[in-house]
Amino acid sequence: GTPGHPDKRASERAHVTCARLGRRAMSDSESVDDSQMSVELEKGGGFPFTAEAKQIPFRMQQVLLNWVFIVASAALILDFGALQDLLRGPVRHAHFFAELCNWFGVLSCLAWLLGFTMLAHWLHQVGATPMGKAGCYLKLVASVFFNLQPMTGTMGDVLLGGSAGLWWSNLTGILFFHFGNIVSCTDFYLHTPPGAEKKKGWGYHGNLPITAMWIYQAATWFLVGSNFLSCNWGTVGTSFVPTTGVPVVICQFAGGLLLLLGSVIYTIWCDGFRNFNY
Repeated sequence: GTPGHPDKRASERAHVTCARLGRRAMSDSESVDDSQMSVELEKGGGFPFTAEAKQIPFRMQQVLLNWVFIVASAALILDFGALQDLLRGPVRHAHFFAELCNWFGVLSCLAWLLGFTMLAHWLHQVGATPMGKAGCYLKLVASVFFNLQPMTGTMGDVLLGGSAGLWWSNLTGILFFHFGNIVSCTDFYLHTPPGAEKKKGWGYHGNLPITAMWIYQAATWFLVGSNFLSCNWGTVGTSFVPTTGVPVVICQFAGGLLLLLGSVIYTIWCDGFRNFNY
């Protein structure tokens, strides 16, 4: 034989040995990771839920979409503030903040549309229940109707309601949003989501999505009220309560703040304020 063959066989044996050791090391590493996770859950459980959040499938998708919902909620609150400023001040000399009303609306509505699109994708990835998906789809449809009002408002076409936009789109959208929240809460009641425990409190990590969804539903009760009371039904001056009326203002800001609170709770659930790593 040639002098090179023994070295070649030795090299092959070395590669096989290294491969076996590599697989063993990977197996050992996975075991260590699992054991470390168990230790974290036992010792480090509870707020801020860093260990628990790591168990959420596709966690970073939740982090992203819940930050989008925070932006949507904050922009909605600013939209309400600008609207009240616009209606209470002189129309011809509106403040800079009031002039941003429709732009805050555009940002909020586009963010809701983007967020619910991403949520629908995540629900399909994790194999959510048909009822859970249906609740999300209803809110996705709602966000489409939401976008009609600021879109037509920025157009300023008299036939489309002028700077106020279509009179019916917000009311239609919030009804879809509210019904979607009711469907989602019903789904959580009938099909306990993974990690949730009915015997634990509202602040238990696995129950936080349920807590946040009930807060969302409370928010849309207020927003349904504000839209119903202030809707002009196609004719100016025919609303039950003026948009600047106290009941409408309370419902607007209560609804917006509750949506923001629910979004913050969802972000805490996925550890979206602290952990931005996969």
